[in-house]
Amino acid sequence: MATVQTILNCVDRLAPFRLAEEWDNVGLLLGDAARPVRRLLVCLDVTEAVCDEAERTGAEVILAHHPLIFEGVRRLTADTPAGRLALRLLGQGRAVIAAHTNLDSAQGGLCDILAGMLDLADLEPLQAAPAAKRFKVVVFVPEAHLDAVRAAAFGAGAGHIGRYSECGFAAAGTGTFLPGEGTQPALGEAGQPTRAAELRFETIVDADRLGAVVAAVARAHPYEEPAIDAYPLHAPPPGLGIGRVGRPKKSSTLAQLADNLKERAGLQTVGIAGRPECAPERVAVVTGAGSGLVEAVAAAGCQAYVTGELKYHEVLDLSARGIGLVLGGHYATERVPLDAWAPRLAETIDCEVLLSESEADPTRGR
Repeated sequence: MATVQTILNCVDRLAPFRLAEEWDNVGLLLGDAARPVRRLLVCLDVTEAVCDEAERTGAEVILAHHPLIFEGVRRLTADTPAGRLALRLLGQGRAVIAAHTNLDSAQGGLCDILAGMLDLADLEPLQAAPAAKRFKVVVFVPEAHLDAVRAAAFGAGAGHIGRYSECGFAAAGTGTFLPGEGTQPALGEAGQPTRAAELRFETIVDADRLGAVVAAVARAHPYEEPAIDAYPLHAPPPGLGIGRVGRPKKSSTLAQLADNLKERAGLQTVGIAGRPECAPERVAVVTGAGSGLVEAVAAAGCQAYVTGELKYHEVLDLSARGIGLVLGGHYATERVPLDAWAPRLAETIDCEVLLSESEADPTRGR
């Protein structure tokens, strides 16, 4: 059976928490990481209605896109809406996990999904994430023990490259060593030069998992003193970052782009600014609030920008630059992609994943 920690690990593999913006608050916000989990409820916001739904469905964990707690808490009381919800959930033993800007930025995350809904191709980040510190771990191991060492490395968090996992490489060679006095070598004898047929196994690991991976490999290795090397890497993470920029697979106007968003997000209306008849060759996409990225959109050579909401002066700024704009609302541009992402998470964990049916757009029209 899954635990809260299991779910945390699965979310981290799909949308690494290290991708979150500095101001954000993601990961386990409430609850016991060791608690067993049968049901997980996915939502955009933790509200009274969602808490009722979790109680009704028996969901031990709520996975929310927007964090229930954004900033440091000096006291937890019922004097605030967030405090009341937190106390209620804690009293019931329920956990809350937040996957916010990390899920927006990840490969296959919400921005990728929304861009796919709009039929955009050749996607790249609008604002690339800073390069994560990664290492290549290399160990020399007898062939008979390769599977055990490889499994230990992957189990500790190594081998993730984009959407691929358990990535590694092995090549044959010959190892030499001289066991000293008092040693108990797995191969050869103390005081006797030894040659051993070995495989060089190497894999990739993020800096925050390096210690765990090296320790796991050492435990699984048959040698008393295995040779384990860690080489720092400096390659930028491909496809990671805030927003996406892509080109329409088929030539379409700004008006058609707006119609596509309306249809695929189930919206009655969307906001549009600019010339409806213009045919953008490059389109920027950001889920939810797209403020603060006007300069990035312009620098990327985009002729259109699709997002949930913007500040008024940013709409004027984009219009003055000749960049068309489609606003689909904060809720829809995040909740619809979130619903599409949840089945990916369900494939990786041994518990039932439910999509919240109780929450709705707080700004929906009449």
